[in-house]
Amino acid sequence: MKTRLLFIAVAFLLLYNNTNAQSTAGTLTFKFTSPIHTSGNYRSDGKYLVAVWIETNPTTGTSAFVKTKLKYGSSGNYDHLATWSSKSGQSVVDATSGGTTSSIFTANTISWNGTNVAGTVVADGSYRVAIQETWSHSAASVTRYFPFVKGVAMDMQTPTADTNFTTISLQWMPTALAVNEFSSSLNPKVTIYPNPTNGIFNMDFKNDVKSIRVVDILGKVVYFEKVTTETIDTTKRIDLSNLNNGLYIVSVTNDNGTSNYKVILNK
Repeated sequence: MKTRLLFIAVAFLLLYNNTNAQSTAGTLTFKFTSPIHTSGNYRSDGKYLVAVWIETNPTTGTSAFVKTKLKYGSSGNYDHLATWSSKSGQSVVDATSGGTTSSIFTANTISWNGTNVAGTVVADGSYRVAIQETWSHSAASVTRYFPFVKGVAMDMQTPTADTNFTTISLQWMPTALAVNEFSSSLNPKVTIYPNPTNGIFNMDFKNDVKSIRVVDILGKVVYFEKVTTETIDTTKRIDLSNLNNGLYIVSVTNDNGTSNYKVILNK
């Protein structure tokens, strides 16, 4: 009887955890450039292959494949991309794909909507972008990983370049933070620039504003000011240069309501 009760309890906990796991919608934007190698590249040998995919980033054990986002290399050369081929099972669902190409030597951008090959938004947690490139008929190969956190907070990074990958940037943006919010045409309206900002930006007021509040992605108020003068058609300078890089929400309020704007601080 005790064994049966224990089994039921464990089954309930597993069901509870699985059904209550948070799966935040959003977009990952990843940019990189692959410099041309001095020998064995596509232009001289005709065989330059690269794959970019998303996988889990476990603290222990083996990572799990999520989705391929870019694959250059003909099907007869998949074995050259051994790490990607083994991890993905050669899946190219929702991926930009093609044969061996020189276009990879230019700046590339991939976008991931947080879903797996079945189109389901995956659970929040630690993931990573994986890149494998191989050249000189697979005589040379390199794989690099870029971890990030998928969740309700924004994750913005500029990883260090190396001889294989340069001009790298990574940004996970939750959908809930990606859109300005307006509930009424009478709500306060402002234009914020520059954005992204080094910490100092301007606010052009289009109508009356009574207060300005800035919160970080954890909801902590980092700036607050009551506005006591007429603001229509005026500009105000805001200085947040003492804060860390990241995404902040600027809320402006008047007697009719509140409008929210996202500001990215990138010093």
